[in-house]
Amino acid sequence: MEFTNFTTLVREEVERRTGDSYHVRLNDVRKNNGIVLRGLTVMQDDSNISPTIYLNNYYEEYINGRATLVNVVNDVMDTYHRNKVNQSVDMRYFLNYESVKRSVVYKLINTEKNKELLEDIPHIEFLDLSIVFQCMVAQEELGTASILIHNVHLKLWDVSVEKLYQAAKENTQRIQEYEIKSMADVLHEIMEAENSGEFDDDNCTPEFSDSVPMYVLSNKSRVEGAACMLYPNLVRDFAEAIGSSFYIIPSSIHELLLLPAEHDAESREIKSMIREINDTQVSTEEILSYSLYFYDREEGKIVRL
Repeated sequence: MEFTNFTTLVREEVERRTGDSYHVRLNDVRKNNGIVLRGLTVMQDDSNISPTIYLNNYYEEYINGRATLVNVVNDVMDTYHRNKVNQSVDMRYFLNYESVKRSVVYKLINTEKNKELLEDIPHIEFLDLSIVFQCMVAQEELGTASILIHNVHLKLWDVSVEKLYQAAKENTQRIQEYEIKSMADVLHEIMEAENSGEFDDDNCTPEFSDSVPMYVLSNKSRVEGAACMLYPNLVRDFAEAIGSSFYIIPSSIHELLLLPAEHDAESREIKSMIREINDTQVSTEEILSYSLYFYDREEGKIVRL
């Protein structure tokens, strides 16, 4: 069955099950790095917000014989009921820049992989990356969500990209505090989580003690934390703390690895590692870059190697 036919059948069955007071729609959603997903939304008459349920993975399960159409629809309905919001959100505040400016933050995406998206959104180029902007929305029932800022919003607000960037530069480090941890500490956390807290720290410490010191930089939520490399003075202060220049390895859009340059690591080997990790360990949507970056302590700037 073709993908379009599959998604149409899912929509029709969800529509039948939900009834006349619901509107069920299919829409294509452009995600990071050019990924386009087919989303299904179920909107109640008395609400203006709904979770988007992406059907691409369901289709893969279906064509590979791991799920029937009934299984898919059952799971879609269950996902909807678990995530639906029984209220409307007043979006009138979004019409006024003064109402949203303290919620504007930035994130980093790959320029080449997001050419089409960048035509429609305000951005500032940074090396082979682009700084783009979003508005953080906090609602009691919704938790924290974000709205990507488009060119049409700038026209509505009558603000420049530079003004947006100045607001985001101040807000992002306040709303999304950075966190730098040693790789050893991160590995300990992962192992503790996998072992449900039953973890013998003494047995594992020697394993990491002789390794090259490497650090993980992200924000405390570990979501889109690669933008922390833009925080004013952060990279400079880190270089002063370790007493050397350092490599910046783009692990994903969510985090960066920092490697002190005093250990004479070959940049070619690191680039090869970046490519292997991106190709085998990181989803296409979460790849930041295949490039290697370097913070030069003497020059006080980040360069692309």
